[in-house]
Amino acid sequence: MRITIFICLFLYSVLGRSQDTFTPKKSEVSKINIDGVLSDGEWENAVRIPLDVEFSPANNIAARKETIAYITYSGRYLFVGIYAKDNPENIRASIRPRDDNNFWNDDVILLRLDPYADARNNLGLAVNALGSQFDIKQVNALSDEDRYDSSFNVNFESKGTIVADGYQVEMKIPFSEIPFPNGKNQTWHVNFYRRYIENGNEIEVSSQPRDRDNSCVVCQTTDRLVLNDVEIDKRLEFLPYLSSNLSAERGTPETKITYGEPKVGVGLGVNLDLNKNTSLEVTINPDFSQVEADVTQIDVNSPFSLLYPERRPFFNRGSDLVNFSGGAFYSRSIAEPTVAAKIISQGKKSRFFVLSALDNVSPYLVGGEDRSFIGSGGRSLANLFRYQNLISNTSRFGAVVTSRFYDGGGYGNLIGMDGLFLLNKKWRLSFEVFKNFNKEPVQDWIDTEESIQEKSIALDGDKLNGNALYFQLYRNTEHWQSVFFYRDISPQYRADIGFVVRNNRRWGTVVHRYVNIINKPGLQAFGFGTKIDLVYTHQDLFKNFSVDLAAFIKTYGQTELNYTLDFDAVKTFLGVRFRNLPTHQFSLSGAPSESFNFRMSANTGKDLSMNEIIPEVGLLRSSYLTLGIQINDKLNVNPSYRYSRLERTNGSSDYFKGSIIRLNVRYQFNQAFNVRIIAEKNSFTNQFYIQPLIQWNPNPSTIFYFGGNQTTIEDLEDAHFQILQFNRSQLFVKFQYLIG
Repeated sequence: MRITIFICLFLYSVLGRSQDTFTPKKSEVSKINIDGVLSDGEWENAVRIPLDVEFSPANNIAARKETIAYITYSGRYLFVGIYAKDNPENIRASIRPRDDNNFWNDDVILLRLDPYADARNNLGLAVNALGSQFDIKQVNALSDEDRYDSSFNVNFESKGTIVADGYQVEMKIPFSEIPFPNGKNQTWHVNFYRRYIENGNEIEVSSQPRDRDNSCVVCQTTDRLVLNDVEIDKRLEFLPYLSSNLSAERGTPETKITYGEPKVGVGLGVNLDLNKNTSLEVTINPDFSQVEADVTQIDVNSPFSLLYPERRPFFNRGSDLVNFSGGAFYSRSIAEPTVAAKIISQGKKSRFFVLSALDNVSPYLVGGEDRSFIGSGGRSLANLFRYQNLISNTSRFGAVVTSRFYDGGGYGNLIGMDGLFLLNKKWRLSFEVFKNFNKEPVQDWIDTEESIQEKSIALDGDKLNGNALYFQLYRNTEHWQSVFFYRDISPQYRADIGFVVRNNRRWGTVVHRYVNIINKPGLQAFGFGTKIDLVYTHQDLFKNFSVDLAAFIKTYGQTELNYTLDFDAVKTFLGVRFRNLPTHQFSLSGAPSESFNFRMSANTGKDLSMNEIIPEVGLLRSSYLTLGIQINDKLNVNPSYRYSRLERTNGSSDYFKGSIIRLNVRYQFNQAFNVRIIAEKNSFTNQFYIQPLIQWNPNPSTIFYFGGNQTTIEDLEDAHFQILQFNRSQLFVKFQYLIG
């Protein structure tokens, strides 16, 4: 009887609890010292929030380990304390740079804030046991890939300490860094999350239960945090920078490498809060050089341009508002602006985003039916206007307008609408529709004689009018996820400041997947599913039909094994039709210990030689391996290996064969200061480079870089240059300091 009563009381407290209200008392700033130690008397005005629900792998049971969160505030700061109980020997923690992906191998505490209480997005501020930071914006997206925006940054202070019975963390968050509605009295939605490893399994706990039948994760952050008499300060920040670049080349192995005159750059950024909801950002002569090198992708058999993530802070801020599944906007299409400005505004019911940039080097991308074409353009003026209206906490619609005007004539204009509607907690519908009005510049940026439906690819002043439709219907329950996705892209559709690499297709996709998260030793989850793709052209020609079958198992050590059969029953490329092209894909990943994680994959089967004049079927063999080795809490070593080969079916030769070997070594002295070196050998391009870097980054805006790029671009096998006899050298330094 007692057991029955206990179970009933627990189910009422966990499953029946939908919303709690927390009202902390104001504290003096001087009372709380952010040292990672929850000292007596510091948190006497704080509210106490227990993380008492384990939602994975168990389904909303009592948490196995005690975790208590504390919240208080002053006029200008929100203070958060965490006491996470655990055996210190089991705690995973290393000193990491901000937003390092290896961060998620550690024990993690995450604070979710929804200041507008409307489920448009959650601000996630995460720390590990040593106080290292990772901040994200959690978006109400349709897929896991689009759900997290890691480019979001909040300048906050954090410290962590491992103690005898677990670890303690303290956070100091300026209200000026958090977007919230006007008014001194605020009611936000709040939630806490903890992740740790026990007996090789990943355990996730929360301050609220998680409904697995609800496809909207951010909608389930519903506890209320009441803050009265908050002081609202307008932010005015200046970001001046000074940089210098020194380059050198060596003509032959016998000659001495010679450096030219240093190139000095000076620029300024300004961030101004027009009011609490609206901010203006301006950058003049920005230095957008890529300090962290993009991970090289194998593109030897890709007929399309490759998409790379945005790393520039100016373009990252507010990027969730202009993230379209159809690629209507791609910030890296603005390559080298002389000046750029943007306004971001978020009100209670609406948001808008305005961007304008004068670009010196304008990438010009033309998507085709089976290939994309890219050229380097000249100066242009790029503009974007984005508006979004919140109908309710579960529904919204928006509009977008983009334009690009080129020096010497030519333009690309695009208008569009989009919407997201939660029909109920299981069903979700979204759409995007776009229309473009283009006049090509008359330029030699693209050299080809190919055409798309009587319109030449070469830039000869053609007028182009196209459209695109993206429609998605999504259903989610605890065990089953189903998706219907339809894309309709006309032959003349282009997005001049977007990323559209293919057109002339009507494309339907159906996905049906089963997932079971279970709480058993040695088996944490498993699942299986199928995907069907059917493609027609706008001329009603049958193009492609494929079926994917997939399965996965997740077990000890966060180890996950995946298998996918990608079967192209019909695949048409460059007018040639192929049948029965199966590809087997295997992947294995895991993090068996604090000091070691891995990810590997292998593909085998049949694929097309897509860069041949006449495509043919070849035998594909490809593999990938990356290791994360944490030598100690400061030193991380990350080697990786990529290999790809497409062999002729008769075994006589290869269409291509090569590998990319990469090594990334980083020593993190503290959260702000590190030394890093990247080395990479690419046999596809016969290139070897080394990139050393000293980096000081005390906050998201203040940076100091000193590094270089030493490159050998030759046929290394013929030994014209020895592998460490560099024929190109670059040294650079940059200092940017936040004022305000």
